Amino acid sequence: MKIEVNFKCSKCCTKYLSVAFYEILNGLWVRNGLQIKGQAMTYIQCNFCNAMVDADLYLLQICSTRIPSADFLNIAIENFHIKEWMSMSPYQTPQNSYLEGEHDAPMLESFLTCLATLVSVRTNLGLSETALNRLEMVTLLCTGDKTHSQLLEQMPERYGTSQSRDFEALLAEVADYRAPALEASGNMQQGMYVPKAQVWKEQYDPIHVLLRAVHRRDFQTSMDRYTEYAKHTNQLKPGMSPWPPFRTPTECGGAYEDPRSILKSRVFHAAALVILYKAVKGHVSEQVMALVVFLLEQAIIISRQTDGMAMDTKVCPSPSPMPSRQLRDMELTDWFKSDNIFENLAATIHKVVLTPEPEVSPMNYSSDSESEWGETDMDSEMLDMNMLIFDPEWAPQSGSVVPWSDASSSSVSQNEGLLDLTVATPVPTITTPEGSHELPAPTVLPALMAGNEVGRNPSAQSSSGSGSRGYSTALVRKRLSSRNNPASHNPPPIDATPLSASSTDLVPSTSKSHRKNYPCRRRPTIEGTSSASTVKLNESIISLLLKLHSNLSGTPDSFVLEEELSQDINEEAMIGDGPFFIGKLLKRMALADDNCKRCIAEVRSRLWPTQEKQEQEKKVRETKEREERRKRAKERQQKLMAEFASKQKQFMEKMESNEGADEMEEDARLSKQEYDCAICGQSTPSTEEKPMGLVVLVQATSVIGHRRRHDPASLPVSDEEKLLLRRDDTLASEFDRRIEELDRHFDPQSWFLSVNSGWDGGVHVQTCGHHLHLDCLNAYLRSLRSQQRQPSLSPEKGEYLCPLCRQLANSVLPLSPQLGECSQIVRSRPTCMAQVLDELSDFLRESDPKPNVSTMSEAIGKAMEDMSSCTQLKPIFKLQNDKPTPHSLFLFITSIARTNLEVELIQRGGSLVVQDEPPNPLLPKRDCIVPLLHVLSVHARVARGLAKWAAWTTFEQLCGLPTQDMAAAIVPIEREVPLLLRDPVALLLQFVLLLPLHLDQIYLTTTVQMVYNLLYYQVIAQVSLGLSFSEMHRVSRKTGDDEPIVDLAGALGLIDQFLGHTNLYIYEDDLMESKPQVNIVALEQQVQRLCLPFLRIATLLKYHLYRQPLPVIQNAQSEFVRLVYYLELVTEPMDWDRFNAAVALNWPAVPKLHRASPESWCRQLEAFSSKSQIVARSMLADQHVRWQPPRLLQLPREYEKIFTYYHERTCSQCHSVPQETSICLLCGTIVCLKQSCCKQQNVCEAVFHALECGAGTGVFLVVTSTYIIVIRGHRACLWGSLYLDEYEEEDRDLKRGKPLYLSQDRYKLLEQQWLAHRFDHTKKNWVQHRNAL
Repeated sequence: MKIEVNFKCSKCCTKYLSVAFYEILNGLWVRNGLQIKGQAMTYIQCNFCNAMVDADLYLLQICSTRIPSADFLNIAIENFHIKEWMSMSPYQTPQNSYLEGEHDAPMLESFLTCLATLVSVRTNLGLSETALNRLEMVTLLCTGDKTHSQLLEQMPERYGTSQSRDFEALLAEVADYRAPALEASGNMQQGMYVPKAQVWKEQYDPIHVLLRAVHRRDFQTSMDRYTEYAKHTNQLKPGMSPWPPFRTPTECGGAYEDPRSILKSRVFHAAALVILYKAVKGHVSEQVMALVVFLLEQAIIISRQTDGMAMDTKVCPSPSPMPSRQLRDMELTDWFKSDNIFENLAATIHKVVLTPEPEVSPMNYSSDSESEWGETDMDSEMLDMNMLIFDPEWAPQSGSVVPWSDASSSSVSQNEGLLDLTVATPVPTITTPEGSHELPAPTVLPALMAGNEVGRNPSAQSSSGSGSRGYSTALVRKRLSSRNNPASHNPPPIDATPLSASSTDLVPSTSKSHRKNYPCRRRPTIEGTSSASTVKLNESIISLLLKLHSNLSGTPDSFVLEEELSQDINEEAMIGDGPFFIGKLLKRMALADDNCKRCIAEVRSRLWPTQEKQEQEKKVRETKEREERRKRAKERQQKLMAEFASKQKQFMEKMESNEGADEMEEDARLSKQEYDCAICGQSTPSTEEKPMGLVVLVQATSVIGHRRRHDPASLPVSDEEKLLLRRDDTLASEFDRRIEELDRHFDPQSWFLSVNSGWDGGVHVQTCGHHLHLDCLNAYLRSLRSQQRQPSLSPEKGEYLCPLCRQLANSVLPLSPQLGECSQIVRSRPTCMAQVLDELSDFLRESDPKPNVSTMSEAIGKAMEDMSSCTQLKPIFKLQNDKPTPHSLFLFITSIARTNLEVELIQRGGSLVVQDEPPNPLLPKRDCIVPLLHVLSVHARVARGLAKWAAWTTFEQLCGLPTQDMAAAIVPIEREVPLLLRDPVALLLQFVLLLPLHLDQIYLTTTVQMVYNLLYYQVIAQVSLGLSFSEMHRVSRKTGDDEPIVDLAGALGLIDQFLGHTNLYIYEDDLMESKPQVNIVALEQQVQRLCLPFLRIATLLKYHLYRQPLPVIQNAQSEFVRLVYYLELVTEPMDWDRFNAAVALNWPAVPKLHRASPESWCRQLEAFSSKSQIVARSMLADQHVRWQPPRLLQLPREYEKIFTYYHERTCSQCHSVPQETSICLLCGTIVCLKQSCCKQQNVCEAVFHALECGAGTGVFLVVTSTYIIVIRGHRACLWGSLYLDEYEEEDRDLKRGKPLYLSQDRYKLLEQQWLAHRFDHTKKNWVQHRNAL
């Protein structure tokens, strides 16, 4: 069916269907506010574009092919308000008051974009459904990487089609899947689809991106990604900015005409010439240039296809020169004779007649005084007016000028060099029928003559004669700077010949006292021509393209046609800058038409006649200068080398003379370590009066307490699995049971010193490694409290962000001046172990001096307060008045050291074996163990003094030395914990904290050896409890009094000798078993495994204190051997068949001490077992346990199992179904999130449970939304989801209903952050929960 479209319909369609949209985008609809912008976005939104913008575009394409192209383009130019921009006049007044000056350039670009969209888009012009879906998908991917769901949601909806039918196939064709990447900072990504490389090369369509881009930044993002691809594939030179790769559109369907036919119109050719002319002058953007070049290329292509102007047009004769015609400004239809694109490309436009301004009514400046006129802005406006004269060559041959009355020439004489404002109106000459005489017509004067008009002197008219062609008019043009287009600066040259001052006089005024003359400054004549109302162009489209190519490339005569023609046009090569695309267009012209090819050569020879010669001379000059510079550089280098050799010789002579003195000074000087302050930037050592501190974050932890005896527990998803989840299988539960037994059977003063706490509610300290002056920190905190801060930061609680790395911190560890000293305390070089033990005992006996009151001591006290306030002691460690005892304080201090060492061991994987997997990225890069031990050591000595604990007596009992203090020796031991039931690691840390800070390494080694002796016999006694009577006697071997213990059999024989007769051993009747089978190798391996936890902690302690590299342990079987050698428990090499845990025993050279010490330990245990047999046996049997590393609860792969089992489960507190069921991933407890039904002490259940289960850290899975909520202290955040769909996307609040599966990477990241205490350092939106979760 033929569609008839009339002219009026086309005008309405163009105006209301396309122009209004671009007007809104360019900010012309200001009064409508944001609502109109929202409507414009809805107009092109993916959900509505099929019924809105695509339908309107389809109607415009039909209109463009049914009406004359010239009329369509003229309507578009007029409706886009750019007709006045097409004027060649440099000082035109905007003819359309609708458009502001700053909107000219955006509307011009919008016009070209609309035109390019009109001729390129094939959405409804025969494009297949598959090709259309591919194009839409490519457009979405080019603006940014998208998830699978985003692609499905943003694909435009079309009626009667199923976009999901070939969705997956097209997605696999144009995109690659990128798996989620997890960052150490906590940022998580979802599975994204990224465009393939061939998409950028072959399918990226900027026009279609502009059509679908809701925001302009979407198109710019696509161009940035396109540029990145071009650079990555080395298709773009450095520093080059590519132009958009506009694609040649596909062919239309058989029922439609190609919309590109409108580009064959002479109106478009004239408009392109104007735009290119101003582009050469630098008045348009590169985006406009790219669009014009693209449209010209499409005009050539469509002309060759439809008009038969292919290769046969090359034999056509040259077009005859254009006759002398009057080309009027802005009348683009008349600039070219025909619509032949090839003729118009080569046609030269010589001159353009500017459009005369409408008649200007005389201005009546009536005022009461001339002083008022001097205060107005009219003077400045009048001084900026120009006087242009019509070119006589283009003026009519008949006509006369209105005679003007005489006037005095006083104004001319008074204003020499200025041109008076002159207004004249042409009067046609009336010819009688007989033709005898020409009588002048009545004078036509402007209305409201006020007496201040300016005209031509009659005498000047008569003197001009008939040679003046009877027509000469002064045209007044007023330039308003406030309405100038920014793109109109540096206007094209014009020819202007103003009237001479002698030829103009003022018309006599009737009121001279109140009238004032306003002369205008004479503008300089441009290009020295005599034409005043014309603009000389002398340009063609080809010449302008050549000039533009030269301007953009920065090289004269940059386009070499011969080189370009030697290569074929590669339609797929679309990556390049402006000169690339302009050269491609010129090459296409030359191949399509011989006249264009000849014109290109002629214009090049005319514009750059001697370019080759100049380039050769330039190359010769550059070569000569390069050689001279190379010669001078070589001379300077030789001179510098000679000076350097001379100075080096002098320096060596000076160093040889001062070498002896420098060595003496260096030996006498103690090196002090300097630290860089992160606030003031000064590098200073830490002193007592001006201490430096280490930025630290102190927080409570219960990570260690979640270690389990057996394999990691799983989150139950059935009633049967719920029975298997044991909450009493953790280290924290075991420790609670143990201290209850200790408190029941021993004095608190004794058992407080026998264990370590901190398994549940310990203190963890971590640092970023930066240092601060304490004075600078105090000033920093004061500024934070006084200014507006982040909502999640609490400076009143001491929280701050490290000034360098912006990590959260809440305390500072003062750095002792002794930390920087190179020397270590060595009282005297010991000759034997006995002497070392005596000196260690003396160190422990020394009374602690009272600490000096200084800034350093105050900072140490403040650091201890921060550590004490971050957690709470359990009631069992306090007195009845809720105050801690000195013994419990000493326990708390030593437990802090134990907690930090244990946490570091957990972060290393639970052992010191080199892990096959990459190391934990969240493992702190810098440690603070040594400064922390210094702070703890100061307070440990104070607490020991308050507790009046004779630590040396315990040490002497451990070493088997005779007790020198008889008062301590006669203390009854019934209520004292036997050494065989004490924690060896706790004893080691107590001795280390009570000894001086810097001891020689031999003292630490000896202390570790003594504690290892105790550990070994604890393990042997524990292992012996698991043997039957016959097994015990089969394995054990009795040794002599002087025979050392060198293997497991000898140690078992010694334990059997001292404890075998006690009631610790309950042997069943095993007489039936004549020859029991005992695997001695398995027993030895069990002993070594139970000794490893102590050896690991001792190894870390030595590593931190003395900075000795850790041993490289490749497998778990060699860990025990490498550690005992590292700790110097064994120093001599030996064969594997001789090695066992007993060879690491070390005793002083005292006769029978290797039997006396174990015997005394066994007697203590025998005395306790005689009173409490069952307790003694159970405590000894559970003394050393192989705990598994802490883990979060294992989650099922399918989220459906969790949702099915938990979404209607009741809370254990209120027994109701929570609105947001949340599960603790540490223990599996169900809590009511954000509900007041289970509040305790005005704290909601989730926060309260986080305090109880995680010491303030809680990790909860919200069943109804799949999200993880992390509670850390007084803050909380939405961490993200552990369950993703098959495309690794989150399904927030289960809105999409997709099957979800566990992401192992995210689960591992969550677990690592929990183990490394790094939740506070993740980049999440933390909020104050205010106990409301």
